[in-house]
Amino acid sequence: MQPIDLSYVKTYPIAERPNLVKLTDLIAPDKAPPRFEGTDLDVVVEHIIAARRAARPVIWMMGAHVIKSGLSRILIDLMERGIVTHVAGNGAVSIHDFELALIGETSEDVPRGLEDGTFGMAEETGSLMHRAIQSGARDGLGYGTALGRFIAENEARFPHREISVLYNAYTLGIPATIHATVGTDIIHQHPDANFAALGATSGTDFRLFVASVSQLNNGVFLNFGSAVTGPEVFLKALTIVRNLGYVVEKITTANFDLISLGPDYHSPVSKQEPVYYYRPRKNIINRPTAMGGQGYHIVGDHQVTIPNLYHRIISQLDRADVHYGAPEPQLPDTHGVLDALVSRSPSLQTKPGEQTDLLHTLTTAYRVIADSLRCGGTLFLAGNGGSMADALHISGEMLKSYAHRRILPDRLRDRLLSQPDGELLVRNLEPGLRAVVLGINPSLSSAVANDMPDRDVNLAQELVARARPGDVFLGISTSGNARNVAYAAQTARALGLTVVGLTGCDGGRLVEVSDIAVRVPADRTDRVQELHIQCYHALCEMLELEFFSEDQQ
Repeated sequence: MQPIDLSYVKTYPIAERPNLVKLTDLIAPDKAPPRFEGTDLDVVVEHIIAARRAARPVIWMMGAHVIKSGLSRILIDLMERGIVTHVAGNGAVSIHDFELALIGETSEDVPRGLEDGTFGMAEETGSLMHRAIQSGARDGLGYGTALGRFIAENEARFPHREISVLYNAYTLGIPATIHATVGTDIIHQHPDANFAALGATSGTDFRLFVASVSQLNNGVFLNFGSAVTGPEVFLKALTIVRNLGYVVEKITTANFDLISLGPDYHSPVSKQEPVYYYRPRKNIINRPTAMGGQGYHIVGDHQVTIPNLYHRIISQLDRADVHYGAPEPQLPDTHGVLDALVSRSPSLQTKPGEQTDLLHTLTTAYRVIADSLRCGGTLFLAGNGGSMADALHISGEMLKSYAHRRILPDRLRDRLLSQPDGELLVRNLEPGLRAVVLGINPSLSSAVANDMPDRDVNLAQELVARARPGDVFLGISTSGNARNVAYAAQTARALGLTVVGLTGCDGGRLVEVSDIAVRVPADRTDRVQELHIQCYHALCEMLELEFFSEDQQ
């Protein structure tokens, strides 16, 4: 059985779709909340205030109903005040938030849909979101950041962006992570769906979420209406950080839902309880707080509980600390390698008035390659003459240690030791990074030259046979006009690879077909190659430190 090709799926203009949620449904933060009784809510508020005064995180996880219930403005206000330090949600959260920014409405009203196969097939929602996500994947961004950036950079297209949680998180520098499940969201039906990009960006977001959870000791985790994604993602992230040795013991957790668990929800779940597996109780209230802290369950409609939560927080803030300030955006960690590179070669620093920031593009290339390798991808390299030698040089630095010692993982070490020459193997071998140089198989190159009707397609043919979506292609050309490298770059893009071009200052044809173009400030071939060596040595060192820095401890 062959997978279904989604490229023929039919869509319709979003303007034709009736929607359930409109701008008029959004609740203003200053609106008096409905009456709500519950001492647990007051206790949770106290923990939130205490956490932020101690500069500890407050993580807000939610399902899409929070956005559909018109509560975006309240959450945005808490972000602006620096109360909420991380926002997380499932894929549906991103869709409703994106549509509100796009058309000021969301949530399809469907008397039709399932019967005629049109449910969720709005063209603009899918096409624009996939454009943003794929661009974010190329730049090494997470799913939420990619959408926030896209909204920020296309002001005219998003007239209602001020009510977008993802846009505001992006402009405030607050992490906003989307934890997608493939096949659950309407944009997965769209013909532009690129599942490699969806997986890469959501995977990046999970690692960002883990980073926030690693700092959660004496902090607060809140879950609003997410019955599966929120509890599972949180429990797995907490398991990871404790496994890595982070101290995350005394935490406050709170689950907000319509379901009542009765007065004894604090007690561990027993085998005598009903068969129904209420995930939030186990994964948010009980298990995470077993080592310290306390979990709470707040029952009520989000349109009641969230406004009450907001107003009780605001009422407890002193005038002096009414704004805690959003955290500064975190720049990618380049391990100081780029600073050292510029100190050795000042010509690589961008000068005022120049259009291209070489260090920025080099950093972006590093992030994209690292993300691909981390997900089991391969870096394919290609060039001609001296550039082929450079491609081989890069692969050599990646396949074994470059500047730092690399230690075999314990599991591989044990398996090697079980072999007859195990001690010799363990004594000599070390882990590497997946790198393949194209064009070094003379049998293939000669066969392509003899059999194909056009010249210079040998590299492209090898990519067709070997590459997979999510891999990265690094094409090296001092002029940027090498035909075989340009053909390979185009083929790589068609296959779903990210294309990095390493060229001279002009860039040539390769720049036009690259997602990331690293152009060094030289035009004479030998001078370009000299700067290429410095750039890719820095790239190799950053990658080595990314994957093997723990070996130095």
